[in-house]
Amino acid sequence: PAGPAEPAAAYLTAGQPARGQEVFTAMCSACHGRNEFTGPIFALTWRADPVGNLFEHISTAMPQDRPGSLSPAQYADVLAYILQLNGLTAGDRELPADAELLGRMRW
Repeated sequence: PAGPAEPAAAYLTAGQPARGQEVFTAMCSACHGRNEFTGPIFALTWRADPVGNLFEHISTAMPQDRPGSLSPAQYADVLAYILQLNGLTAGDRELPADAELLGRMRW
């Protein structure tokens, strides 16, 4: 019997974090600074878990006044921006807006 699938490394394209930064600036920056999404506290809170855990959190709880009001693609773009802030370099595939796929991706 096959075991569980190995976690895949997260990926993103060069343009995706730029779109995510636009959404972040418009929708998130009133309450959040980008420095909240890097550094040791952020790493301890999120980086041991699959990327999908953060996607699930932001797509169901943010923005605080209208949780879940952005499109899945917008949430994925914001997540790509956060991944880029944490040193992930761009490749040729967009980070998917799919919670199940993201749940199998590591930082």
